[in-house]
Amino acid sequence: MYHVEINQERFRNHIQYDWWKYIAGILATVFLWSLMTAITRPRTPDDKKLDIFLVGDYVLDEPIETISNNILQDFPNLLEVNIDSIPIGGDSGMDYAGRQKLMVMMGSQTGDIYVFDKVEFEKFAIQGAFLPLDDFIEQNKDLIDLDNLEKHKREIREGEEESEAHYYGVPMDAVKIFDNTGYNSADKVLGITAFSRNQSSAFDVLKWILNNGSN
Repeated sequence: MYHVEINQERFRNHIQYDWWKYIAGILATVFLWSLMTAITRPRTPDDKKLDIFLVGDYVLDEPIETISNNILQDFPNLLEVNIDSIPIGGDSGMDYAGRQKLMVMMGSQTGDIYVFDKVEFEKFAIQGAFLPLDDFIEQNKDLIDLDNLEKHKREIREGEEESEAHYYGVPMDAVKIFDNTGYNSADKVLGITAFSRNQSSAFDVLKWILNNGSN
């Protein structure tokens, strides 16, 4: 019978090169458990909640919860505001798990507001994942970093039909509201998803973020 000898050196080499697989597996298990819990728990009506995803950096739970509570306090029509992070970048295991979560969220059309690195944002914007923000920007120019705004103007084509260029993202460089959470807003872009089930509140909260974040 073929026998594989497992010794300390072989085990150490295995862990050294394959450790990220274990971390990715643990993260995937935790994420799937969280997803199943979210699916089975009583649901808040779509017009009473808002889901915000911060993509790219880790965040600290306590300051994020404070921001959620502040939004709830200022918007009594909302019963639930969820701010979640999707870490991508860094080591291969963490990046893989984060991108898997991002694909699941986008694929299931979950979320109202996303904050992305501008390169990642563009990948989704050209696929039509975000709403045009032209009217919002025109009405709130005093809250927006106009110097960086042109970077986020994109033309989305459907088939061979011609289409006008629109603004799909708002630059977050000057927004400081997430500074104490661990999330770096530099070179980040905020957009409202085309599949948002609470677009009215999403626009209101976007204005709240820009207004409070500049203080």
